[in-house]
Amino acid sequence: MEEKEDLEPIIRSNKLTRPLVLSIVGASLGFFQYGYTFFLITNPVVIKMQLVNLQKEGIDTGSVHFEFFILFSIFVSFGGLFGVYVWSCLADRYGRKCALLISNAMNVFLAAILCFDKIFQSVEFSLFARFLAGMELGMFSFSVPLYILEISSLNLRGALLTTLVFFFSWGYILVQILINPQIWGNEENYSLLVGVIAIFAILSSIFLLPSLESPRFLHIQRNEEEKARQVLKMLRGEEDVEEEMEELYQEHLAESSQKNMTVWKLLHFRSLRWHLITVVVLVSGTGFVQINMILIFAQQTYKVLGLSAKDINLLSLVGSLIVELTLLTTICTIESLGRRFLLLSGFLICTISNIALVFAFQVYSSSLIFTSIVLILFFMGYVTGLASVLPLIIGELFLQSSRVSACVIAGFVSWGANFISALLFLLTKSHLGSYYLLLYWPFMILTSIYIFWVVPETRGKTFQEIQESMAVYTSKDSGKITAE
Repeated sequence: MEEKEDLEPIIRSNKLTRPLVLSIVGASLGFFQYGYTFFLITNPVVIKMQLVNLQKEGIDTGSVHFEFFILFSIFVSFGGLFGVYVWSCLADRYGRKCALLISNAMNVFLAAILCFDKIFQSVEFSLFARFLAGMELGMFSFSVPLYILEISSLNLRGALLTTLVFFFSWGYILVQILINPQIWGNEENYSLLVGVIAIFAILSSIFLLPSLESPRFLHIQRNEEEKARQVLKMLRGEEDVEEEMEELYQEHLAESSQKNMTVWKLLHFRSLRWHLITVVVLVSGTGFVQINMILIFAQQTYKVLGLSAKDINLLSLVGSLIVELTLLTTICTIESLGRRFLLLSGFLICTISNIALVFAFQVYSSSLIFTSIVLILFFMGYVTGLASVLPLIIGELFLQSSRVSACVIAGFVSWGANFISALLFLLTKSHLGSYYLLLYWPFMILTSIYIFWVVPETRGKTFQEIQESMAVYTSKDSGKITAE
């Protein structure tokens, strides 16, 4: 495991300037919408509201219950796939900031459609609304991380991207608070629940309008060198940005063979093959960590242990706050601990706690304390490793012109894995129970092994240096794999 002599991080400006903070807040509110929308449309309480609407239409919910969930999974997943593709077209043609603003505008439209869903009370319209919701989730899943990755300085890149998970998780916490029956957790207030999406989309746009475009996009893809220099000066709060401009120039030269890199070209581009395999392995491995299913099994177990719905919600909020504190620690330490350590430790914690959770869910005499501790450990491993580092690694492994195409492939794999796992869950839940979680356990182990052997440390390195590190890792450490 040599080359593991990591280069000393390059020391650059750590200033959080006003233009940088403005851009980060505006983009991060997009990730807040992503978290809120995702957990809202997949929340059992909201789905029950949908079934009540169908019942009012005169449909027997008992006969369509299972089929509705299958169609729900299909339409959200295909919407996600389509959303990733739409975003890729916008990001490379109009720029990263513009793609975010269009995503916000689409989210306002989505909120209106979800409100009409209650009025029309139609299965077809409901599925169309879910397709649009999936599309918006697909657009936000990469538009926000990519924008922040490209405006951040090298020394702040990891911390600023990890902050996105913080916003995402607060989207989840807000859903947990608002679906409380004493607040908006009833059918009459469904429009208010989805209206929150539009409010944060408008807020995000207000912050983004005066924000700056990605200097990497301007210099490398638009060839607007002087404009990129001025943007860098404002983002860094310094007049002398020539070192960073030289880095952009060198990257511009280095990726001459990667210009106009479409998804099809990327799939056949030999020198980026291991980069692409790494993205597919990491994204699919993360997709097999069944967050939603674990939450469902946890709620069932808590009910068996005699907890009321109010107590379960309170327990979820307390657990979420503990996870938030862990996430804040990760934001402060990601540049010192490194990506590899957090990714490996996150996968290992999730793998071990996955087994413990199966035991806790299956043995209903398990203590409340044991189940809660293992659940919190699982989510701590997930947010500090998989959720925090994955978007960062995907962006760092590629140069400017191939990054969007790599994100499209990652998005397709992610939504495909989500669809397959949701379908398997619906088909096997009644037969396997919580043992369903063991289906993916071997994949989590294999992903951990792959990270250990192939994924390089990217902390404190420029994108070109990461390319060189990846070449060394795949030639030395994965020799056994390639020999096969």
